[in-house]
Amino acid sequence: MRSPAPPPDPDRRPVVLPLGEGWWRGPTPSTPGVAEAVRAGGWEAGPRLADGATAWRVAEARPTDAATASPEAARIRSALDAAHAAHADFPAEPPRLLAVLNLTPDSFSDGGRLLDDAGRPRRGAVLAAAEQLVADGADALDLGAESTRPGAAPVPAEVQCARLLPALEWLLPLGVPLALDTRSAAVARAGLAAGASWVNDVSGLRHDPELAAVAAAADCTLVLMHMRGEPADMRERCDYRHLLGEVADELMDAVARALAAGVRRERILLDPGLGFAKDAEQTREMVARLGALRALGFPLLAGPSRKSFLAGLTDAPPTERDCATLGAAALCAAGGAAWLRLHDCRGRDAVRTAWGCARAAHLARAEASGAAAEGPADAVPAPTPPSPGAATAPPACSEGPTLL
Repeated sequence: MRSPAPPPDPDRRPVVLPLGEGWWRGPTPSTPGVAEAVRAGGWEAGPRLADGATAWRVAEARPTDAATASPEAARIRSALDAAHAAHADFPAEPPRLLAVLNLTPDSFSDGGRLLDDAGRPRRGAVLAAAEQLVADGADALDLGAESTRPGAAPVPAEVQCARLLPALEWLLPLGVPLALDTRSAAVARAGLAAGASWVNDVSGLRHDPELAAVAAAADCTLVLMHMRGEPADMRERCDYRHLLGEVADELMDAVARALAAGVRRERILLDPGLGFAKDAEQTREMVARLGALRALGFPLLAGPSRKSFLAGLTDAPPTERDCATLGAAALCAAGGAAWLRLHDCRGRDAVRTAWGCARAAHLARAEASGAAAEGPADAVPAPTPPSPGAATAPPACSEGPTLL
């Protein structure tokens, strides 16, 4: 039995992820000797992947002391073991719901609904919407005062605060956590002082370098989302050699920024950024492969609600995409999402059902393979490796959420 692996290292690239059929994306050894030393540690190298990473699978041989002969091999093995252990940890509780409350005039599905003609939040409308969301099962409310839809322009901090601060005062008596959907350190600082307890940064701490320090000082929950560029140009930044791998690498870059600023690891949630710098097909792929990101070792938040990737699957306009949203949300729940960001929380039972079925399958597989408490060497099947020089690589995607 292997000793428990430490959590994945946020400074190590490429990030280790499951690819499916027993294969894992991981670091590329610098020499054949390093690869042999890693094999002595229980992992066998396969072909190179499109992004320069290497595919690995659990070797048939049991680990030996030879694995410690090479520091590089020890680092690769440690990364593989840590990701494997993190991925094996399926959430013990169903996803919680972060409900969207937009205080914007131009959000893609509900902009302006809660504002008056002068662009100020209407107390009665804000309270009624929030109370309904909580009654429908919301565990927290996500307040946004700047639209980040594709093509949206930045909103000055003072305008965001004028929308957010009154709403925070009205909503605090509801007794649910309040999140600030903002990329701005100034907005986060003011909102946290007014009673918010989360910051949800769609830029992953790239837009405003001071935001990480603000979150660390407040010791608040911090959501780090994956996005490239800005909302105005993110549709031009959808070029990936290995979608899942590059998203994971860039998420862990954001984690490294947060930890360096003093944010505690246990305060961090990761969001793959559905629809942000990803086209419709890429976003659908991310929904189906979300479970692979459990290997990063952080709780996952997913926001599929009413987004444009659903448009090709339904003729409904954004405000009528809640049924389509539930399909994607259920897949995210089955992949192990800890939180779902939704405009409508009435589908709570659907996502709980998806989570419950996926968890039952996960536990059954673990029991059948002896993976519970046995560690990576017993948890991954060992498929036949590709023949030398074969053109066929391991799958570029993980198994679907019911298999992860």
